[in-house]
Amino acid sequence: MNLKITSLSSKNFEIINNRIIKYIIIHYTGMQNQSKAIRRLQSRVAKVSCHYLISKKGKIYRLVKDKNVAWHAGKSRWENDVNLNSKSIGIELVNKGNESYPSNQLKTLLHLLKFLKKKYKINSKYILGHEDIAPKRKKDPGPKFPWIKLYNLNLSKKR
Repeated sequence: MNLKITSLSSKNFEIINNRIIKYIIIHYTGMQNQSKAIRRLQSRVAKVSCHYLISKKGKIYRLVKDKNVAWHAGKSRWENDVNLNSKSIGIELVNKGNESYPSNQLKTLLHLLKFLKKKYKINSKYILGHEDIAPKRKKDPGPKFPWIKLYNLNLSKKR
């Protein structure tokens, strides 16, 4: 699959030269709809962003370039790493938080994960949910996210 990515822009990022990308963090937007989610991810007031957003129909939007640090993980920890923004790619899935994930959205996510995993040589055990790295604060991508599908494709750790 050739990934078609539409570029949008968010001012909510930092530049760190030669950053090492070790993680991919999966989120849900938790917003009523896609346009509200994009506005929030672009808002200087909100101070949040992500690298990619995937619509329910499976369209990919890039808000922050991979080489830059998006503000998606917040206060976070995994193993010996803390504050994972600087070491990760953040992917937001348009979802209110209590919805099933549409097949087109998941299909696109799987292709994007395969691409990023190969490009940055990311270990499958470091493809995580926001809930994994901030368990007391976050619940996304939530109980309806099909982790077993990712695990079966070597795109996540066993849960």
